[in-house]
Amino acid sequence: MIKHLRTFLWIGLGVIVGLLIFAARPTAHALPEYATRTGEPCATCHVNPAGGGPRTVRGSLWVAAGKPDVVPPLPGSPDQGSAAAVPVTDQALYEKFGCAGCHGAAGEGGAGPALNKAELPADQITQVVRNGRGTMMAFTSNTLSDADLAAIVRFVQAAGRGEVKAPPKIEPAAMRPAQAICGSGRVITSTLTSCGGN
Repeated sequence: MIKHLRTFLWIGLGVIVGLLIFAARPTAHALPEYATRTGEPCATCHVNPAGGGPRTVRGSLWVAAGKPDVVPPLPGSPDQGSAAAVPVTDQALYEKFGCAGCHGAAGEGGAGPALNKAELPADQITQVVRNGRGTMMAFTSNTLSDADLAAIVRFVQAAGRGEVKAPPKIEPAAMRPAQAICGSGRVITSTLTSCGGN
């Protein structure tokens, strides 16, 4: 009887310690709670539109800010000013809902197909956005209003007509071959690989 009482005492103590440990932990937010809390789609912070994987620049800024309820805008973006002062453009909505993350800033393509090859019919774009396709998630009317969808459709069609210019590509500076200077003043390059004992 006493043996059983000790067993129940240890089990009870383990339960109490476990409750204390887990009660003291901060609330963890995981998808889709972050998207619900910030009001942004997963593609705002992740390269993968369904969430997870590498982060976008906005996602990195959001993590650096301590994961607040508002995802910070990109420096220099139209969203950086006050919302009342900056009108929402079709391109801003295209970027806000993460389309640029896969289809490129001007529809030039990337992880997703290019949208600037030919003008697509509005009903086809609407169907793909509302229902999703392949790895692209669906944007229901709860996530993307009809007015915002119409603006994105206008932007995609303008990209298909070639009216949207791609941002300039930033090429990395040409790298010089690694060099080292010997004690005698000779420079070691890819063709001269030794100081000759100096």
